[in-house]
Amino acid sequence: MPDSGAASLDSTGAGPAPGGSSGVPSGSDASLQHARDLIETANKRNDLQTTFVDAVKIDPKALEGWNKFLEGLGNLFKGAAELLAPLAPIMPYLLYALGIAIILLLLSPVVRMFIASRFERLFARDHLKADQPWRPTKAAVVALLHDIDALAAQGLYDEAVHLLLVRSVADINNFRPDLVRLHYSSRDICSHPLLPAGARAAFEKIVAWVERSYFAGVPAGKAGFEACRQAYVEFIAAEGIA
Repeated sequence: MPDSGAASLDSTGAGPAPGGSSGVPSGSDASLQHARDLIETANKRNDLQTTFVDAVKIDPKALEGWNKFLEGLGNLFKGAAELLAPLAPIMPYLLYALGIAIILLLLSPVVRMFIASRFERLFARDHLKADQPWRPTKAAVVALLHDIDALAAQGLYDEAVHLLLVRSVADINNFRPDLVRLHYSSRDICSHPLLPAGARAAFEKIVAWVERSYFAGVPAGKAGFEACRQAYVEFIAAEGIA
């Protein structure tokens, strides 16, 4: 007598049915499509690795070069060990003496003053103040304005604004050699506390236009040139210069 419970289970699709677990006859188009759907569902879950990448191929020549380098480095350390082997009995005393010498050197007033000044100039600039106003000489101003006006007359506004910035930095460096450093950017100079307040506004405007021109690729144009020139003239406030 057939099991009616099993037959009922199969007919509802809750259990295995003849011809496949899904109730679809094996080998049919529907069966193949069902299999593809299951594979696609498994791939979308991203919790199973279904693809594999090729192993990284190591260049034999590069590997050989690294082996030779490491071998040479090992020989170097080995040679140094053999060279220092006679000093092994007194090596601890030499290390102690070296440590004491370094401590005494660091405690030296001259060395401490030097280190403090280096760190102060590098990291602690907030307490610094511009101790005197600054204006370029009239002769330098006239020469600079003549040069940038000549460039502007040729339509070279970007070059004119850049020249104005370069000459301004040179003037600042002549005024305060301890302000401008080789690794400083224009923004570093703008924010430096030793830059006189009167020069800061003009210098910041010139820097802004140069950054747009040289880094953002936005031409300064006549408007940018005139804005920078006016800012510089207002800063120098030299009689007879316009």
